[in-house]
Amino acid sequence: MKYTRAWEVKGFKANPPYERVLKVLLCPDLHKTKNFSLGMTVLPPGSSSSPHIHEKEEEVWYVVWGRGEAKVGDEKIPIERDVAIYVPPNTSHQLINTGDESLKVLWFFTPPGPEKKFLGREVGEA
Repeated sequence: MKYTRAWEVKGFKANPPYERVLKVLLCPDLHKTKNFSLGMTVLPPGSSSSPHIHEKEEEVWYVVWGRGEAKVGDEKIPIERDVAIYVPPNTSHQLINTGDESLKVLWFFTPPGPEKKFLGREVGEA
């Protein structure tokens, strides 16, 4: 069995203007998963993730708590707890916290790979 206790994962804290904490929960490098990685992003009120793309990976977001907006390509939708969003490869996407509490979102990549940039990194590293 492979498992992680999210509260024990230190995570990577990104500096403003895209302040957030990213935690890798399951991935090939740490847990020997084969076809996916799973993680969590926590955005404080008023913050957002950077707009970005993943060239070959599909991504799924699942909102655990909070409210905000999801931008995927040319679309923007309001998000709240229990909303799931699919992000196709090579599509610009961004999370924005418009609420007054933290926005906590699980993310899932297949194939895995993008999570590697957060493993072993320090706060504010590019």
